[in-house]
Amino acid sequence: MKLKVILVSIVVLTTVFLSAFGSPAAPQTVRLQETVVPPDATVVPPGATLVPPTVIVEGTPVVPVTGGDDPTIWTIVLFGLLALLGVAFLVALFSPRTTHEHIDRNPPPPHDV
Repeated sequence: MKLKVILVSIVVLTTVFLSAFGSPAAPQTVRLQETVVPPDATVVPPGATLVPPTVIVEGTPVVPVTGGDDPTIWTIVLFGLLALLGVAFLVALFSPRTTHEHIDRNPPPPHDV
């Protein structure tokens, strides 16, 4: 194999390997839910968490928020590596292939029978 093919393969495999593990854990900045102490009249089984009701004000849209405000640097790096992987795949897919020297390019001559 050629050195260029080996190096590109190593870069692509390293990218796939590193993207499988995600970004390192960031310190937790969001407070977790606190357990509400129920009044004495309410019977709650042990191990259960009492969740207070959600108050929805009329006229405000209810949209679930699942992400942060801005993407982190690791998100940008991950998508950049995935884009690089896609470009490498497309270049490998559409690159012209040359015929090796040991392959005869001319068809055999016709036989007269």
